[in-house]
Amino acid sequence: MKLGLSLAMATLLAAGPVLAQDTTSEKGKLSYAIGYQIGKDFTERKMDVDVNTVIRAVQDAYGKRTPAISEEKMREILTAFQTKMMTEAKAEYDKVAATNKANATRFMSENKTKKGMVVLPSGLQYRVIEEGTGKQVAPTAEVTVHYRGSLSDGLEFDSSFARGEPVKFKVNEVIKGWQEALSRMKVGDHWQIFLPPDLAYGDRGQPPRIGPNQALVFDIKVISSN
Repeated sequence: MKLGLSLAMATLLAAGPVLAQDTTSEKGKLSYAIGYQIGKDFTERKMDVDVNTVIRAVQDAYGKRTPAISEEKMREILTAFQTKMMTEAKAEYDKVAATNKANATRFMSENKTKKGMVVLPSGLQYRVIEEGTGKQVAPTAEVTVHYRGSLSDGLEFDSSFARGEPVKFKVNEVIKGWQEALSRMKVGDHWQIFLPPDLAYGDRGQPPRIGPNQALVFDIKVISSN
């Protein structure tokens, strides 16, 4: 179970008694940092634990004393806790995925009615910002592009424009929506494309920036194609 307790908690007491609170030596700083991270982890995971009992258990383990609860019973408790955490996490994930899917469906439905929007059978939508005069991009070509990616609410999650450096990749190695759009574009084209979840990252998303079942918007400018 990835609670990070065994090594971390043992190291926490390596500097001596907990109440000593040595935060000046390197060992003390490390011990405090590890302990603080563990406490923060408990809070973020919303784990209902008794801190004093946790400290006692660490002291027992670090001092090689007989545990107050048998190791077999502890394994049973931790396994049940892990199962509970996983069940709760999946339920929360499924809830977010369902909400995102509904939002994506609504966004794509409203977006397709906007002026200049082209809607393809796959569900991909795009509008031409600037029309290029270069050659057509082949489905297996290596292209150099500038792009900006955002969620349907406008929150930007990535931008080569902002970095000031374009990216290079093969068309058939990116997400489906990009493949379909790029194979219709010419060098010099600048499009804004709108992708439903199944043409983007689907129900898996791309954590932490992109959640499950999110519709995405990309500005793509094709610089070259080989």
